[in-house]
Amino acid sequence: MARSFALVLLALAALASLAAFGLGAAPAPWLAAFAGATFPVALIALGGIRQGRLGTLALPLALLWLLLAGGLGAVLSLPHGGPDVALAGGLPLATALMIFVLVPLPLLGLGWLYAAGFDRHGLSAEDLDRMRRLRRARSGDD
Repeated sequence: MARSFALVLLALAALASLAAFGLGAAPAPWLAAFAGATFPVALIALGGIRQGRLGTLALPLALLWLLLAGGLGAVLSLPHGGPDVALAGGLPLATALMIFVLVPLPLLGLGWLYAAGFDRHGLSAEDLDRMRRLRRARSGDD
């Protein structure tokens, strides 16, 4: 069930991105932003599904999507040029938001979550033993 949902989200995000780049109308950047927030989350969900469920990854992925969608929405809402653009460290606020929030926060957060849950999601000693037994069994068949 979760795998099918992640695949549908992935396909819809890809189609929405394609449509946004082909539209050229006013809603196109918004469509591209929300598709761009959905695509990586769907990919991570697809890789994180175990036994048909996301388990403890559901909440972090929902928060990641909210961060990406909200951040990209904020970037689109902020002014992009002109003399009245607010600056942060010499950069327009939208650019600073992209560089200092939307890139490092997901990278650091996902890296920490991966490290914190490695024991649960990585290979266990039993998995390694099972793979060794399978390799020995196949080596004997050759």
